[in-house]
Amino acid sequence: MAVETHTLSGQERSALREQLRNALQTIPTDGSTDNWSDVYVPLSHQQALNPERMLVEGMRGAGKSFWTGVLANPELLSALGRHPIGTDLQDALRGIKRSHAIALDARSVKTNFPNPVELPLLRALPGVTPETIWSVAILLLFDPDPLLGMPRSTDAHDPWQAPMVWAGQNPGRIARALDLLDDRLRSSNETTLVVFDALDRASNELTQVSEMTAGLLRVMLQLRFAKGLRLKAFIREDILAQAGPVVDGSKLLNKKVTLQWTQAELYGLAFYRIAQRSDKFRTFFSRVVGISWRSFGGRYECNDSADEPDKQEKLWRALVGDYMGKTATKGHSYRYIHNHLSDGLGRVAPRTFLTALDAALESASAHYPDKPHVIHHEAIKDGVRDASTARVTELHEEYQWIAPALQCIKDQKKTIPIDKEELEKIWLQNKASVLQKIESMRDKALVPWQNGAPNSERMERLLATLEQIGIVRPRKKNGNERIELPDIYRLAYKIGRHGGISTQRKPKS
Repeated sequence: MAVETHTLSGQERSALREQLRNALQTIPTDGSTDNWSDVYVPLSHQQALNPERMLVEGMRGAGKSFWTGVLANPELLSALGRHPIGTDLQDALRGIKRSHAIALDARSVKTNFPNPVELPLLRALPGVTPETIWSVAILLLFDPDPLLGMPRSTDAHDPWQAPMVWAGQNPGRIARALDLLDDRLRSSNETTLVVFDALDRASNELTQVSEMTAGLLRVMLQLRFAKGLRLKAFIREDILAQAGPVVDGSKLLNKKVTLQWTQAELYGLAFYRIAQRSDKFRTFFSRVVGISWRSFGGRYECNDSADEPDKQEKLWRALVGDYMGKTATKGHSYRYIHNHLSDGLGRVAPRTFLTALDAALESASAHYPDKPHVIHHEAIKDGVRDASTARVTELHEEYQWIAPALQCIKDQKKTIPIDKEELEKIWLQNKASVLQKIESMRDKALVPWQNGAPNSERMERLLATLEQIGIVRPRKKNGNERIELPDIYRLAYKIGRHGGISTQRKPKS
């Protein structure tokens, strides 16, 4: 059923479109912010912020680094403790007096954690384990305990050797030091949160990353009852899965929080972020939905919930139209963009969603300025194509091996879905050239199999990891196992399929 039409003149439509574009282009998308007005808290993410929930997993771009930055920022942490997120969570966040981040992809990592070159050398020291390295890194965040006796390096070029050699020789003291640090903080009512992020950057060797991840989990288990020293780790899902078995690890894993975004939360994020920067959008929103925005605490907030799907759909259809064409057979506009940005596990990263909206507005402005809606439906498809390219480029930073694993499908002029056996044959062609190319990336990427694995194991691990991180989706047909590739990845690699968005843009009239 069509919604009420909120007609805009050509001039009003153009002005609103321009403000929407400007707002989206100024939204930070690098996973960090220092501005409280940029912080949108989805309902499903609230427990990820709880200091009592020590383990948070998420896909690339789900918000792990963003929340690490917020929790490690005193001003944002304080503002978060005043935000309407439930009394218990507010109290827990207000109880944090100080916070630190050991984020292995941040500039601060140069001073608070060994780099990938130093790490194997430190691991080779007598008595030094992954737990030793994490323990020393945590202790060095705090004022030294003179009774501990751990030396601090005076050599700016080698800050880790001296304390790590000592720690390897004194394993009992270093383990006890964390408990005593917790006692010291608790007795002085100085609860401190230490947040860990980007563990995959510890090394380019998967085995070392897995061992370091398992070591951190063991340290977290040791301190799970601590009150003065609270630990929280944001870990990529595939890294956590490959950490291997950890004794009593279920005590952490059973309480882990997974960062995910519902369709309503993604629209909520986009509308909230745009509203901070566009008065015309706030006015249009109030006119269509009947909810006004007010300035409060340095940011604009709705007088009522803007995250209800029916209200969001009403607004979106006023901007785009009811359908992705003339009739419902072309797809409903509200659901369309999420459906085509979803990965193999049905997930959409917020950066991908915002990128698609930005690109759609750019296309609408350049190619469809005189159409009767702010965002033309063909511009939405252009936005999805651009978001696909951006998402693949983004993933290439951490999963460089994805490109050869998928590009070979197009090179062989195949379409998807593709039989699993046929894909494996492609991987094995020309003396397993695809697998060999991936293996050659070992010095700069986390290759998804162990060094020296046979081809059969390599293919098994490659496909399993592609499924695990949502790049491909298995399906059955006539008893055969087939591999599906979602549009968010298919479009960037220009792999054909029957139905779905074309890999080629529609010629502009």
